[in-house]
Amino acid sequence: MARHIARLSAVLVCLCSPALVSAGTVTGVAASPGAVRVGATVTVTVSGSNPCGAAHVNWGDGTAITYAITGLPSSHAHAYATPGTFPIVARGMGNCDGEASTKIEITGRPHPPPAPPVPTGGSISAVEFAPSPATVRKPVTIAVDGRGACAFVVEYGDGNKQDFSGPLPRRLSHTYGAAGTYRVIVGPVPPCSGKFTQTLTVLPRGGTSIAGLEISPSHADVRQEVTVRVLGSGTCRYTLDFGDGNTEERSGPLPDTIAHVYSAPDTYVVVATAAEPCTGSAHRALKVFPVVLAR
Repeated sequence: MARHIARLSAVLVCLCSPALVSAGTVTGVAASPGAVRVGATVTVTVSGSNPCGAAHVNWGDGTAITYAITGLPSSHAHAYATPGTFPIVARGMGNCDGEASTKIEITGRPHPPPAPPVPTGGSISAVEFAPSPATVRKPVTIAVDGRGACAFVVEYGDGNKQDFSGPLPRRLSHTYGAAGTYRVIVGPVPPCSGKFTQTLTVLPRGGTSIAGLEISPSHADVRQEVTVRVLGSGTCRYTLDFGDGNTEERSGPLPDTIAHVYSAPDTYVVVATAAEPCTGSAHRALKVFPVVLAR
């Protein structure tokens, strides 16, 4: 009977104390060799008890890496680019805890900085419109900024496209025949690089009309202020539905800017609807994410 009770007690200890068998511990870290010259490979061995699925090593020179491992001991290699005495700290991660530290001496001269890359072609760095929004049957300037010589194709979003070639920056002109929102694509031809896709709103001439919506940022967090910009021309009375049950009656010159805060994560559709004699409507979706608290 006493023997059965002893066995049962041992089983209960294992069942009631999973921490005793579910986590390993980092207890030591050693660098080999302990002193080397700049650029030579240093091997660090992290030791301790298992199970241990990850070891975080801070090499002391600005490099810190979490290594996925199958168990302790585990060895990892690194090379230092500058001389000095560097502290090395190893810490267990995931199902492994504990921390150990050591240091290493690096001698010699620092490596020279790498040579700058040799440019292989021009590069487009930005695309801007003026004016923005644009107006029907009035030229809009498309500024293509960048460096070097570049061949690229511009798709204006209205079915037209053009090929260009020459030094950057470059200024282009295009006229739209109808109001709307156009997707303008500036695509470089290799070896030129830097593709841009921009949205341009074109407003009708005269009258009062809602032509589009812009939301910034396009993806927001809960309780983060969001800016809604109603695009259009003239002075307009309209209703703005934020998609979360809140609406606002507005009246004034367009474009009009409004701030709003969402209290719950979801995908909201923001809708602006004009009231007579103003015309037009616009809508845009906004994704609101929950706030992730740092542990």
